[in-house]
Formats: sequence, structure tokens, C-alpha cells
Amino acid sequence: MASEAKSRGRRRGLNISAQQLLLIVGLIIGLSVIIDFNRRIQAEQRIVAEANQLRAEVTALAATQSALATEVTFASSDAYVARWAHGEGRYVQPGEMLVVPVAPNGAVSAPVPAVAAEPEPPGNFQIWWSLFFENAPGS
Repeated sequence: MASEAKSRGRRRGLNISAQQLLLIVGLIIGLSVIIDFNRRIQAEQRIVAEANQLRAEVTALAATQSALATEVTFASSDAYVARWAHGEGRYVQPGEMLVVPVAPNGAVSAPVPAVAAEPEPPGNFQIWWSLFFENAPGS
């Protein structure tokens, strides 16, 4: 009987059966697996978002490259050289006469209309003040 009382005294502090211990260990392992799975899903979503962003950047850069290649092709053509020479270079073709418009002396240039300044929006304090005191019912 004394050994039975001693074994009861020892078990009094922590009364967990083997099944309960296995259940706790299984819950801990399951929880860690779920947390790791969630972390991997978030990492995959971040990678997919970055891949989509990079795909959009590559598409935009390819369009820019195509436009620049078109400009380079046009800039190296005879049509561009002729246009520049006739417009900015002020060269004339045989049979043409170069005319440069000059303003007469004392000519008044067109007045530049003044741009009205936009009123400054009211501050938060002014908005609250008008809400509470200026639009009060019965005033």
C-alpha cells in the first residue's frame, strides 16, 4: 500500500496519458506544417507578383526599343535628311526661294493672357469650423 501511495503522489503533478501526449505532439507538428505551408504560399504569391511586374516592364521596354529602332531607321533615311535640310537647315531646292518672315518695326506682339491663380483650398480646421458653427440648424 505504501508503494501505491508513492506512485499516486508522483503522478499527481502531471497527469497526462500517452494518447494525450501523442495528440499534443501531433498538434504541434501539424501547426508547424500549416505555418510553413502558409509561409511558402506567401513567398510564391510575392514571386508571382514580381514576375508579373517584370513581365510588364519587359513589354514596355520592348515597345520602347521598337519605337527607338523605328526612329533610328527614319533618322538614317534620305527623307529625314531632306526634311531637316528644308526645315531646320533652311536649305532650298533648285527653283525654290527661301522666305524668312520678319516682324515690321514697332509691331506689338500679342499680349499673353494672365492666368488667374487658383484659390487655396480651405484647411481641415476651417472645414470643421464651418460644419459645426456656420451651418447650424436654426441659425
